[in-house]
Amino acid sequence: MKAVVKYLLFMCISPYILWHCASMSSPSGGPKDIEPPSILSSFPEQGATNISPDQIKIDFDEYFVINNLSNELLISPPLNEKPTFSQKGKSLFVKLEDVLKENTTYTFNFGKGIADLHEKNILLNYSLIFSTGPSLDSLSISGKITPCPERKLPKSILIGLYEKNTSEKDSTIYLKKPDYFGLSNEHGEFSINHIRYSDYEIVAFEDVNSNYKYDESSEKIAFYNHKVKASDNGSYELRMFTENPPLKLFEAKQKNNRLHWAYNQKIDSVKISSDPTINFYHKIQEDSLFIWPLNQPNDSTLFIVTCQERSDSLFFQKDTLKQGKIRIIPPTERYVKATNNYYVETSQPIIEIDTSKMKLISDSVELDFEVNRDNFTLEFEFDHTQEKSFQIIFHKGAIKGLNKSENDSTTLSFYTKSDETLASLIINMNAHHEPHFIELLKNGKVIEKIDAGEQLYFKQLLPAKYELRMTIDVNKDGKWSPGNYFNNVLPEKVYYYSEELNLRANWELEIDWFFNHED
Repeated sequence: MKAVVKYLLFMCISPYILWHCASMSSPSGGPKDIEPPSILSSFPEQGATNISPDQIKIDFDEYFVINNLSNELLISPPLNEKPTFSQKGKSLFVKLEDVLKENTTYTFNFGKGIADLHEKNILLNYSLIFSTGPSLDSLSISGKITPCPERKLPKSILIGLYEKNTSEKDSTIYLKKPDYFGLSNEHGEFSINHIRYSDYEIVAFEDVNSNYKYDESSEKIAFYNHKVKASDNGSYELRMFTENPPLKLFEAKQKNNRLHWAYNQKIDSVKISSDPTINFYHKIQEDSLFIWPLNQPNDSTLFIVTCQERSDSLFFQKDTLKQGKIRIIPPTERYVKATNNYYVETSQPIIEIDTSKMKLISDSVELDFEVNRDNFTLEFEFDHTQEKSFQIIFHKGAIKGLNKSENDSTTLSFYTKSDETLASLIINMNAHHEPHFIELLKNGKVIEKIDAGEQLYFKQLLPAKYELRMTIDVNKDGKWSPGNYFNNVLPEKVYYYSEELNLRANWELEIDWFFNHED
């Protein structure tokens, strides 16, 4: 009996002791692992020569995972077929689906595609380099890409090197992968290493679809306009821009009393041909052309529009004439300088105006004004030298157009400011031998533009933060012009002032902006 009691007591006490001991002890373990996997060995070995493997093997010091390696692995020169991957234990196998080129140095950069198993520490940009020939190619080409005319570059830019015997541009970049390539960093800087001695063409593009080929319809491009030698060890500046695609006509149609041509890009000028007895109005608006015939002796009249080198025709049908509405389009900025008049545009030609159906009001007082007009614009002249808020009321029928079209009642509001609430900017510049203009930008939008000069003056500005942009206007057309790869035409150079300008009320800021003529 005594023995049994002792046994039961032991069985009751023991779990308590075990629990108590477990609760008092601390878990074992060292500091958190922050190191990525390390390379123990590879086949081929780093820097190996005279080898053309069909499979690469890399041994790591710990278990690992592969992350989107099919996209992360960058192979230069590129292969036609993507390799396949497998892992066994602590080893990675890369099966090559292509036969490697002879006497070529290959670089396999694994990007962010390898990490350790538990903490996901990334082995960043590990590169395995080997040659199918007797030596490693050791030459390089570097440079920097700048955006044009914007300030931001795409997140990822592919820089391709194409072996070239001539400086003539051809379809290579559209049809084949580059002979060597690299990626730019966030600052647009790039370096392509381990390339053979040769002449190359340098072309950079977004490569949105990751096909290693330039797709002009959807990707920005930058290129150097001369072939270069890898042995020059020079650094090359490339300006990235969006090419104007070949002009295409999206649509040509008649709607009520007008014809409409819609193109795939902004247009500047057109040539219109028709019956010489027909008078008409026309208006270019961004990517569209509108035509309004005035008289029409026949049931239909042919109009031929030539834009750039493209000609398209459309018949205007007389029996479809209908009364339309005239929209009054205000300026995008409601602030009006004391030195400027107030302008509005109209959606249709102006045939007649009735000023008795227009009112200019400020502080509930009706003010005198004068109106000047052309076919699509009204200019209001009045005293607006004081800081005030204004309203212009257009009653129904104030503006009449073709076929008895007229405006609906509309009220537009705008305001002026006093000098003591405004800012000014003076820019001192050194003499610049090339034609250029300066633009003042706010929130990325052009506020004002001034042509070349040694001292430029922006007056009556709203207090805000601004940017300055200078365009070297090579063709003297008053706007920035993009380049063209096939014609070997570079985009016009664009420079931004180094700092954002904080303009304050009742303040005149004067700055110096000097350039080297070699820039």
